[in-house]
Formats: sequence, C-alpha cells, structure tokens
Amino acid sequence: MKRISSSMLKSLWLFVVVLVIMSGNGLSLWILIPVLIVLMALPLLRELTHKADADERQIFISHFSSHIALYVFIALTLFVMIHNYRVTGQHPGNQWYMVLLVPLIVKMIISLIQNYGAAAAGRWIGYFFASVWLLFVLFGHGLSVETLIEALPFILLIAIAWFSQRQPLICGLLYVALSLGSLFFFSGWIKMGIYGLILMYSLIPLPVFISGVALILSFFKKEDKE
Repeated sequence: MKRISSSMLKSLWLFVVVLVIMSGNGLSLWILIPVLIVLMALPLLRELTHKADADERQIFISHFSSHIALYVFIALTLFVMIHNYRVTGQHPGNQWYMVLLVPLIVKMIISLIQNYGAAAAGRWIGYFFASVWLLFVLFGHGLSVETLIEALPFILLIAIAWFSQRQPLICGLLYVALSLGSLFFFSGWIKMGIYGLILMYSLIPLPVFISGVALILSFFKKEDKE
C-alpha cells in the first residue's frame, strides 16, 4: 500500500476542520475558536516552511487540486450570491464580497511576489489596487471636481509606484506610512461591521502595506548583491 501523500493529508485535515465546526454547535466559542485556530495554523505553517525533501509530484498535485478547489469555491459563492439576489431582490451583503474577494487578493499578491520578485511585485500591487479604486471613483461620480478630489490619493499611489523603479526604499517607506496612516483616516469603516471592515482593509491598506514592505526588501536585497 502506498504511503498517503501530503496533499491527501492536508485535504483530510481540512475535512476534519469542517467536521469540528459542524459538530461544535453546542461548544463555547472560547473553546471552539482556539481549537480551530490550531487546526488551521498547522497545515498553513507546514505549507510556509516547505520542507526541502518534499516530493515535486506531490507539490504539483497539491497546488493543482487547490487551484481547482478555489475555482469551485468562487463558482459556488457566485451562485449563492446570484440565487439569493433573485429570491430576495436584495444585493449581497459585505460578508459575501469578503468571502469572494479576500482569497483572490491573497492569491494575486502571492503570485506576483513569487513570479516577479519583490521590486516588480511591490510596484504592480500599487498600480493595480490604486487603478481599481480610481475606476470606482470615476464610475461613482463621473467627471467632476469631486471625482478629482477623491482620486488624488490613488493618483499619488500610482505616482509612487512609478517612482519606485528609481527609489524603492523611499517609495516603500512612503507606502508603509500611508497604509498605517489610512488606518486612522478610514476609522469610519467600523460602522460597516466586521465583514465590511475586513473587506475594505483588504482592498486598500493591506495591499499598500505589503507593496511597501516588498519594495523595502527589494532595496536591501539589491544592496546585498552589490
């Protein structure tokens, strides 16, 4: 009998996590939440440490199955959102947009960093998220003075991303400072509830912060090479 692959073990482990959630309805949250944190942290920690003796075929199978699972998850989420809208006539709540978009944001950021390196990834993360919000502002208000005023922060982010090719350290520090400053500037988001808060911080401060850290790291890596 062949040894159970790491991919299958991770799948079984996540299945156990779901069973714990389903069977833990009567448990106190003070017990259930720490147990779930431990159950989710263990496979994630192993994935991040990535042992050197890992079998390449098992890694490929694990990543391929994860990709398919992600696409199925997105399709099911969209189906539920559309179905609920047709039945109730109400637009999906923030919890649905959070569940749909946050995994895609995480996937995109990790893919950029792994494929293109810290410098290019930091720059393109800044370009992408600033451009997305520029489009939202433009579609929301059209061509007006109000649009120009609201667009200024995102134009600044794009300018910093462009200038980061010459000064990655300065631009990285600016990104980090702006992302931390936005935590206070956007404190009103707390009124949107926990789901809206997670969604909005994942769409603005978090990508900008990660972009800044990536640019800073790229600067020091370049110094090490020289």
